[in-house]
Amino acid sequence: MDRRTMMGTLAAGMVGAGLSAKGLGSDATAVPKAAGDPLADYVARPFDFATGLPGLSKELLAEHLTLYKGYVTRTNALLKDVLGAEKEGKAGAMVQELRRRLGFEFSGMRVHEWYFEGLAAKAPAAALTHPLHKAIDATWGSHDAWWSAFKATCTMPGIGWAALVKDPVTGRLMNAWFQDHENAIPVGVQPLLVVDVWEHAYVRDFGATGRGKYVDAVKPLLDWSVVEKRF
Repeated sequence: MDRRTMMGTLAAGMVGAGLSAKGLGSDATAVPKAAGDPLADYVARPFDFATGLPGLSKELLAEHLTLYKGYVTRTNALLKDVLGAEKEGKAGAMVQELRRRLGFEFSGMRVHEWYFEGLAAKAPAAALTHPLHKAIDATWGSHDAWWSAFKATCTMPGIGWAALVKDPVTGRLMNAWFQDHENAIPVGVQPLLVVDVWEHAYVRDFGATGRGKYVDAVKPLLDWSVVEKRF
């Protein structure tokens, strides 16, 4: 049994199903806080994709939202089990593996929220005078050059996410790869734009080899007003 299978089996045996993400962003990328109770369960956010989005079918998006809700459910269950074990003073291998699994599930919840909230059927065009786009031009030379590099990030081999991120310490922009949901992420960066490139995000509409076509379909759906606020 490999490590991922072991973690999944341990989590399934103790908690059931769910999702969520690593707290990497600033307040601009954080989901709304639970009113009055920091230990309240996370609630799946409502995203209105019932009729689909131009270029992405309603069936694909319905499946994707179901997967997202699963991450939320598993995150809540894992948080309860880990905290309960900690209060009892438990620190053995089972708790350690559940804690690792929590990073996967929580991160999966959060990055899905960033992705979904950045999509719109009638997405506003980029405000090219915005400081974000000036920073993109200063870094890559042009918006087109940045997009070429970002699409290359989206289509690199692997399972995960492509992201445009900002180092809040220096303001530097980078294209980053999030392996799975929670690995290979530059520590402390602020995600501005994320695109899900797990197979479930595109195979139904574009086939197993259609990731590039999927990324092209997502491009006009990117709501730059959301991305700009995160900057």
